[in-house]
Amino acid sequence: MYGMLLESVQHFIQLEYGEETWLGILESVGYRNTVFRTHHIYPDELIMKLADAAVKLVANGSTRQDFLRFFGRCFVRYFSHYGYEKFIKVCGRYFCDFLTGIDNIHLQMRYMYPKMVSPSMYISHEDSEGVVLHYRTTRNGFCPYLIGQLHQIANDFYGIQLAVEELPNTTFSQEESYQFRFRLNFDNRDYMAGRAACNGSLELGRINISNRVSVKTIAAEKALTSLSSSILMQLFPFTLVFRPSLKIISAGRQLKNMFPGNTLIGQALPDVARIRRPKLLFTWDNLYNLQKVLCEMEILPTSQTERKNTRHLAPEKGDAVVNKVAKEENRRLLLQGQLRYLSDWDAMIFLCNPLINNLEDMDGMGLTVNDLSLHGHGRDMVMAGWQHNSRLEDLYERAEERSQQLQQTYELHDEWKKRGDKLLYSMIPQSVADSLRSGTDPVDTCQGTRILCAFESITVLFVELANIDEITATSPMEAVSCMNSVFSCFDNIIDQHSVYKVETVGKVYMVVGGAPETNETHVRDVAMVAISFRDEIEKIVNSCEMSVHIRIGFHTGSAVAGVVGRKMPRYCFFGDTINTAARMQTTSLPGKIHISHNSFCHLQKLEGFVCELRGTVLVKGKGEMNTHWLLRYELPSVGEPE
Repeated sequence: MYGMLLESVQHFIQLEYGEETWLGILESVGYRNTVFRTHHIYPDELIMKLADAAVKLVANGSTRQDFLRFFGRCFVRYFSHYGYEKFIKVCGRYFCDFLTGIDNIHLQMRYMYPKMVSPSMYISHEDSEGVVLHYRTTRNGFCPYLIGQLHQIANDFYGIQLAVEELPNTTFSQEESYQFRFRLNFDNRDYMAGRAACNGSLELGRINISNRVSVKTIAAEKALTSLSSSILMQLFPFTLVFRPSLKIISAGRQLKNMFPGNTLIGQALPDVARIRRPKLLFTWDNLYNLQKVLCEMEILPTSQTERKNTRHLAPEKGDAVVNKVAKEENRRLLLQGQLRYLSDWDAMIFLCNPLINNLEDMDGMGLTVNDLSLHGHGRDMVMAGWQHNSRLEDLYERAEERSQQLQQTYELHDEWKKRGDKLLYSMIPQSVADSLRSGTDPVDTCQGTRILCAFESITVLFVELANIDEITATSPMEAVSCMNSVFSCFDNIIDQHSVYKVETVGKVYMVVGGAPETNETHVRDVAMVAISFRDEIEKIVNSCEMSVHIRIGFHTGSAVAGVVGRKMPRYCFFGDTINTAARMQTTSLPGKIHISHNSFCHLQKLEGFVCELRGTVLVKGKGEMNTHWLLRYELPSVGEPE
C-alpha cells in the first residue's frame, strides 16, 4: 500500500491520542522513528499491525475491527489535503452514483499511483432503502477499513446515515482473491425517483399534470427510439454485441477488419477477449452487473486461437503459425467503455473506444486516425500525444530521476539515523536516550523519571588489566592491541547477559547489573560475567603469546544513576556502592574474583556458586572488611538421592 494511507493514520492518531501514543505504536510494530512517505510502498500487513498495537496501547475497549474502521474514516478525512475531496464531489449527485463509480475513480487514480492494487466494487441490487455492494479484493481483512471509508463519505459528502450489514458470500473461485457482499442501508429514494424518471416511468404522470406535451410530441419521441443496428455499428466501430451464452452476434467494422473473413461473428467472447478491468471471471452474470462500471477488455486477434491449435499440427506448419502469432502479438487492442443490456435484442453491447497512447501504438495495432470515431476523443488524444510526447518523456525521466534521488536520500537518512541511534545507545541506555529525545531535562530529579534514578540494589563490577603498564613500557602498540582484544572479548560476553557496560577508563572496565533496567537476578548475572571474564582471559593467554592478567571485584548495594554533561553526555553511577566495588577490584589479585560480604550473602541464596573466605582486608576509606573469593560455578546435581 502507498504511504498516503499510513500518513492519514499517523495524523489522526497523533491528533486524537497524542504523539506519545503514536510513537509507542510505531515502536511496537518495528517502525520506530519512521516518517511515512506518500508515494512509498509499504507492506499490506503493516496497517493490521498498527491496529493491533493501537488496541493494546490505547486500551479503550476498541477491537482491531474498530480501529480499522477508524483508519478508513481517517483516510477520507485526510485526503482533502491532496484535493481529492473535489474529485469525490463531482462523482455523482447521489451516494448511489458514487458507489457505482468507485472502480472508475480507482481507474483514474492509477495514473498518479501506478503501483496501486485497487479492489473492485459493483452494485447488484438497488432499491429505495439502499443497495447490495459486491467487494472483490486481493487483500484479506480490509472489510472494516472499507466500511469506515463508506461511513465517512456518506456522512461528509452526502449527509446521510449509513448502516452496513455483511451478507453471505456467493460462490466465487479465483486465485488470491476474496469476495464480500454488503447490504448498505440508507435513504435512496431520491436516486430511485430520478432513475425512474430517466427510464420514462414518470411520463404518464407528467402528461396528466401538464397538457403542454402533445400526443404528437410523444409519438416523435417514440420514433426516435428506433435505430438500425448498422448505424449503431458505424457510430461505434469497435463495438461488440453478444448473447447470454457469450456468443458474439455482431461487431463494429474495425473489429471485423482485425478478424479477416468475418471470423469474429459466432465465436465465444472469452476466446477472443479477456477482461482487464475489473478483474473477475468471464461470465454473463458478472458482465451484467458491470453496466455502470467503466470496463477494459483486451481483444486478442486470430493468433490467440491459432496458438491453441498448434499442438496437433505438423512441425513445419506449427512453426509457421507460431511465427504468425509472434507478428500478431503487437496487434492486441485495448478497449475501454461501458456494457449495456439491450432487452429488445436479449444481448449485451460493449460501447467502447480503443486505448491508444501514441502513434507507435496505433501503427502496431494496424489502425489509422480515420479508423477512430469522430465523436470520441481518440483522434485528439493521439495527435496531441504525438506533439507533446517528447517533452512529456523528458519531464517524466526528470521526475523519475528526482524520485530515485529522493528515495536514495530517504534511505541514506534512515541508515545514518540508525547509525546515530546505535552510537547514542552505546553512550547512554536506550530508555534514557528516548526520554532525553522527548525533551526531558537531564537534571530532573528522580521522582518517577528515568533520567536521574535511585536504585535500591544493584551489583557493580570492575575489572582491571593488572600488568598492562608493564606491556606499555616495553611496547605501547602491543599494549593497545592487547587492550582492544581483551575489551572486545568482554563486550561479546556481556551481550549474552542482562548487564550494562558503563564505561572503560584507561585499563579499567566497568559493568553494572540491575540498572538501568531493574531486575532481581543482577547478582547472579554479574557473578556469571565475572567468571566468564576470568575463564576467557585464561583461554587467550593459553592460546597465544599474549601475557595479560586481570583483577576482578564487585559489590552489591544501592546507588544513583544519571546523565552528566551536555557536550559529551554520559550515563554515570554515584554512591558508596561504586567506591566499594572499586576497592574490591584494587585489593584483588591477578586471576581472582574478589567480592564483598554483601555480594557473598546474596550468592549464598543461589545454587551453584562456590566461594571461599578470604578474611579481613584493610580497605581504603572503609577500614577492615570481611571479603570472599568467588571460585567457580557448578551446575546443581539433578536426581541424586538424599
